[in-house]
Amino acid sequence: DIHGDYAIVGAIYEDSVYTNAGSAYIFYRSNGTWTEQQRIQHSDRYSSDYFGRSVGIYGDYVIVGADYNDDNGSASGSAYIFHRSNGTWSQQAKLLASNAGSNDRFGRSVDIYGDTVVIGAYREDDTGKVDNGSAYIFVRNDTSWSQQAQLTASDVADYDYFGYSVGIYGDTVVIAAILDDHSSGTDNGSAYIFVRSGTSWSQQAKLLASDAASDDNLGY
Repeated sequence: DIHGDYAIVGAIYEDSVYTNAGSAYIFYRSNGTWTEQQRIQHSDRYSSDYFGRSVGIYGDYVIVGADYNDDNGSASGSAYIFHRSNGTWSQQAKLLASNAGSNDRFGRSVDIYGDTVVIGAYREDDTGKVDNGSAYIFVRNDTSWSQQAQLTASDVADYDYFGYSVGIYGDTVVIAAILDDHSSGTDNGSAYIFVRSGTSWSQQAKLLASDAASDDNLGY
């Protein structure tokens, strides 16, 4: 991801400390030349966390997903916020879903805009479905981050993988469900738009390709 003169790049199999713990790298542009500014790693890194699976940057903040982190069961997942001060990036917060569980894969996708982040957990299934997926909104107040909402599709179904990819701009997020079935097909894929009013998020639209066909995986 990129914002201004800074870019962040994930490397999920980097294992300088533990095998496949993962890292992310910050690059900075000056006078047309890009140089590595810092390698960042999470404070509780461990083997096969896959830190760097997804990354986002906005201003002095980056978010990095580690979807195989095991705080709430195997591959429950987590995401980390780093903040830049005086040219140095340091970890500010570790984000976990309020209803985290094994194999949710929280952190498979992340994005950040301003003081808000969106994090996908494409195998979360607390709705009574199987691997339908969710996305979570967290907001910053000073140096603290808290969960504001859990988003699910209005037509939630088994194995939709809602949250496989996400994006945010202002008060609008887009969330992909790459195995959603529609248009008389299977695994066509779709994407959903949610908008925020105050502190509440609601679904505004479901996006489908005009030529949707089975196994397109729209939103991948």
